[in-house]
Amino acid sequence: MTSKRIIAVLTMVACGAAASPALAQSSPYPGDDPAELFGYDIEVSETDSERVAESALRAVQRAGETAEEIKMVFGATRFEFVALKPDSMKVVEPELAKRQSDVLELQAAVESSSLFYTAMRSEGVAASDVIGADLADGDSGLTSEKRVTIYLAP
Repeated sequence: MTSKRIIAVLTMVACGAAASPALAQSSPYPGDDPAELFGYDIEVSETDSERVAESALRAVQRAGETAEEIKMVFGATRFEFVALKPDSMKVVEPELAKRQSDVLELQAAVESSSLFYTAMRSEGVAASDVIGADLADGDSGLTSEKRVTIYLAP
């Protein structure tokens, strides 16, 4: 090989190495608020009512379907995390035992979605705490944008 070809090859390798970090997927800086980056609101609540228990029960019953639906969600206008209290969990536990594989599938889906994962991480929620989720249409009317309620085990 001639010296010009060697220099050309080395130049191409050096340029490619310098460009690769710029082409890689970037993550937000640690100080950035994920809600601002993705454009959603976050609410956290801990309630104990019959209405919340029934909503959580329906979410557990639909866990497998919701896991599939999460794969199609590309935006959210709001995330609401509802931590269930022990009285509400008593209503949900029998169904939770029946649908354990669906709940595990749901947990894997929320953990693999960057949108869901970032929202949960910003609130210190682990995927293993998720027992159900409700996805409602967002304000824009787009089917890929949702208002999300996630039910958490205590």
